[in-house]
Amino acid sequence: MSHPIVSRRGFLAGVGALGVASALSACATSTPSPAAGSGAKSTALQLKSRETSDGGRKAMQALLDEFVKVNPQYKPTLNTMEPAAFQQQIRADLTLATPPDVLTWFAGEIASNFAKQDLLLDATSAFPADGYSKQFADLSTDASGKKIFVPTNYYWWGMFYRTSQFEKWDVAEPKTWDEFIALCKTLKGKGVSPIALPLADSAWLTASWFDYLNLRINGATFHRALLAGQESYTDPRVAKVLDTWREVLPYLDPAGKGLAFQEGSAKWQQGKDAMFLAGTFLGDATPADVKADVNFFQFPIIDAAVPVAEEAPLDGFIASARTANPEGAAAFLKYVATPQAQELYLKTSGSTLIPANSNAKSPVSTPLLEKGRAMVASAADVTQFFNRDSNDDQLNALTTALVRFIDKPAEAGDILKQWQSDSAKARGN
Repeated sequence: MSHPIVSRRGFLAGVGALGVASALSACATSTPSPAAGSGAKSTALQLKSRETSDGGRKAMQALLDEFVKVNPQYKPTLNTMEPAAFQQQIRADLTLATPPDVLTWFAGEIASNFAKQDLLLDATSAFPADGYSKQFADLSTDASGKKIFVPTNYYWWGMFYRTSQFEKWDVAEPKTWDEFIALCKTLKGKGVSPIALPLADSAWLTASWFDYLNLRINGATFHRALLAGQESYTDPRVAKVLDTWREVLPYLDPAGKGLAFQEGSAKWQQGKDAMFLAGTFLGDATPADVKADVNFFQFPIIDAAVPVAEEAPLDGFIASARTANPEGAAAFLKYVATPQAQELYLKTSGSTLIPANSNAKSPVSTPLLEKGRAMVASAADVTQFFNRDSNDDQLNALTTALVRFIDKPAEAGDILKQWQSDSAKARGN
């Protein structure tokens, strides 16, 4: 059976953070652009956004409206594009003679790669001296030490479950891998499918298992080197990751390969699957009366000697190195880094994402959100998710390998060799 791969970023464009449903618009929309100024220096400032939900568009416009109140010399406009098209066009946008000045984007290798090509404006002057954790500051910095990304909000990944169901089954959150496997065994003994993993339209979810297992076994430094092509998927350390995941395979929902994400989410909500490794977007498919019952635990510790890293995808803004208005672009980046701007965006969008600036307050604070914030804050390192730390072509190589491994774990050696070959081709090697 084949498993179509839906782009992770395309999928996430249709959902927000926990408790926030958003819908994709059918086409790109934009506000009218003002006439070009007659002076030698441009005062026009175009923000290009992939936030197509009603809340996202309103929040982006609110940022521009507040920005221009204290920067009346600039003439900002908003151009909103459907996420898949935005994704396909961003590289071309950054190389235009007259590019968008500021664009929404993500932290990780997919930002650093643009910086390596000298496509991003140096945002060092716009980056605040305090308010960002070292982890977030590092993710905003290129290899030369320049800031090239301004983070504004993030969400986290964890093992989600329903509190009432755990109470009914008389089980508790595991802390270690051995405790986790024991929990899976207990749940299966009670006739409950322990783990949801719907693959019919979301094979990219397998990347979360690989990310976390590799982070817990081999650490973030090796993980990043592997994704960058500096290490091989045929390395015995990667084989150990698959060997460890093999322990989980008997506890995956056997129907998962034929389920779409929404179907898998529904089974998890109903208690037919006990746990779901996911980001907070999982809650977007959760009815209001279920949300208060949702909880999560940290991905279990496998090797206590390995520094703990967490997946916390970080969103924000970049600016084009070719902007005709570098002063205006830098001024806008400086503004969106402030607590006030991040609070305004989250309040206007209705989102329960977490502001990246630690001095900003979340408009909606829940025990679940504070638990996620504390987990990320205590992490020794933060990663972004496989395709943000590599690219979509690398993600396709991963999903091909891991879906095959689920079906044929005995072929792990051959799978790793093919994965290495596919990965090298995806990098153009």
